[in-house]
Amino acid sequence: RASSSRAARVLVWLLLPELAIGLAARPKLTSAREGGSLAPPPREASPPPCSARDVVVRVFDIGTPGLCKTLSLITQKDVLWFPKMTVSLGGRTWSYDGEVERTVPQIVENAAGGPPLLTLNLGPAELSDGEIDALLDEMGSTDYTPAEYDFFYRNCNHFCTDLADRLPPRGGGGGCRGGGG
Repeated sequence: RASSSRAARVLVWLLLPELAIGLAARPKLTSAREGGSLAPPPREASPPPCSARDVVVRVFDIGTPGLCKTLSLITQKDVLWFPKMTVSLGGRTWSYDGEVERTVPQIVENAAGGPPLLTLNLGPAELSDGEIDALLDEMGSTDYTPAEYDFFYRNCNHFCTDLADRLPPRGGGGGCRGGGG
């Protein structure tokens, strides 16, 4: 139960700003908040998807000691980890590294040196695969073009938060919530 509660808090932290403004993409950030990064969440056991149509968000730590040290120097803040998010549905997984792209979870796991720290099952999507493809095309031609990419202010984490908010049914509920086992 504590894991489910914690997973729900992380989900709110990731998606609350998006829920407040509906389907519009969040404006591109132009400045960072004060202070360093929070500590990475502890790795939790990944729950199995409830169905093939469930939207699953995975949060990885791809921050090596060298990358975190470099980012700390660049930002003049303590950087303890570097999150990388993906969104999966029906055997397909997406992220954004300058372009909206399909990826393979094992490639991200390899880059992160292990499985995700946190897996959140947001429940079933109501959109068809064709509607999802159209949504991804639209996002990739507007808010998530190569020109819009910014390592700090418009990256995979912003994209995955925006995409994850657009896929599950409005009002949430229904689906399984990720968490430890």
